[in-house]
Amino acid sequence: MTPKAAPKGRATGKSFKGVFAYLQHDKTLEGEAHQTSAERVEWMAFNNLAVDHPDAAWRVMAATARMQDEIKRSAGKSVAGNKSDQVVFHYSLAWHPDEKDGLSQAEMLRAANESLMALGATNHQAAIIAHNDTDHPHVHVVINRVDLEDGKMLDLWNYQKKLSKWAMSYEQSRGQVYCDQRVENWKKRDEGKTVNADKDAAWHQQDEAKKFDPANDNDTAAILKAQQAKDAALAADGQKMHSRHSAEWKAYSRDYQDAKAQINDKKRGKTAFQRAREDAKEQFKPLRSQLGKQHWQETKDFEKKERRVAGKLENALSAIRYAKELGRDNSKGFASMAFNFLTSKKSRVDALEKFHRAQWRNLNAAQNAQADAAIAKIKTDQQTAFKDSRASFSSRRQMLKDQQDAERAALQRRWATRKLERKNAFELGRKKAEIKKQAKSDPEASRGETRGDYNRAARGDRKKRSRSRTRKP
Repeated sequence: MTPKAAPKGRATGKSFKGVFAYLQHDKTLEGEAHQTSAERVEWMAFNNLAVDHPDAAWRVMAATARMQDEIKRSAGKSVAGNKSDQVVFHYSLAWHPDEKDGLSQAEMLRAANESLMALGATNHQAAIIAHNDTDHPHVHVVINRVDLEDGKMLDLWNYQKKLSKWAMSYEQSRGQVYCDQRVENWKKRDEGKTVNADKDAAWHQQDEAKKFDPANDNDTAAILKAQQAKDAALAADGQKMHSRHSAEWKAYSRDYQDAKAQINDKKRGKTAFQRAREDAKEQFKPLRSQLGKQHWQETKDFEKKERRVAGKLENALSAIRYAKELGRDNSKGFASMAFNFLTSKKSRVDALEKFHRAQWRNLNAAQNAQADAAIAKIKTDQQTAFKDSRASFSSRRQMLKDQQDAERAALQRRWATRKLERKNAFELGRKKAEIKKQAKSDPEASRGETRGDYNRAARGDRKKRSRSRTRKP
């Protein structure tokens, strides 16, 4: 298994349309303006996309990327911070040619999904496209870096190492390891050593070593070992710095979330808004109890009066009063309304019930108005607190960013110094090798001057200085 992504930042991009146009068609032949056929496409699969066609898939992914801020707001996340349009991430997974005959689509899809899990991209939209134009089976994976749940961008820090470690585990799980060197490299990494993906020594050390005379292998090995140790120490310092920076940003994010939670003032699983409504309900509880008792008594008195003719007249007059208070006396003439109440018990009961319901609505409206006023004050206080908190954390964020930028710049300067030291070390070794070679070829002629030249080379090949002296008379 060989994961591969374009080097030097070319694994990311901003055009879903462009990468899909390349992957869902054959390669452009000489004289073609664009790809027209799709014979190399074996099959396609889509994750977190309710589509089954590539043209629809890239459009949905592009639309989702454009909605990044809306997704963040829906998740309660801040939309502040630096923006990036590099929303496309593309890599491939290739199997050994010997695995071609027994490799199924289900197995290739399983591997692709495991690689997404290794990158932490299971919540992201992804397209998996299998090609058949090479001897080795392979799939291409295109990821939308915008998370569907919170709108955050997929972190691609050390994605090569993540894919490499997953690929090693994948081969081991299948019982056949095709890349033994990768296993050895990870053993060395686990021991804390800095390992290049292809060679134990860095490329600059390999290149410098080639410039030495083969007869000087011992000195070359000593210089390489010394320079490798110094580079590894500086690389370890850099790794510690990056880990510390990551921890500092996590702590910053955690503190920011804690500050927002404190402002939201959520207690016992309830927000400040919910508690404000509960407080208003509690304050109106005696009034509600009183109104309920009042209605019960009025209903009881109504039924008692209905047993007498005079009582029915009283209930009818009360019904007319209720209708006037509710604003219903304009639809009918007073005489017809009074007649209706005098002749119909049902009309009198309806008038009383409507009046009671109106009183409950008024009481509920008063309770809600009190709760709304309390919530409005809470919102105002929270907005002020959020504004102050954002200003404070924005200042802290800038300080942290400036501090980390300064530390990275300092590390870059150390690497520049290290590069110069390394160059001087190899140059010194080369001069020593040349002097030794000259001494071996002509020992008699160079015996007198070899030690001086050797020492001058050790001191950095300083120029000779002439000094004239004048004797005092």
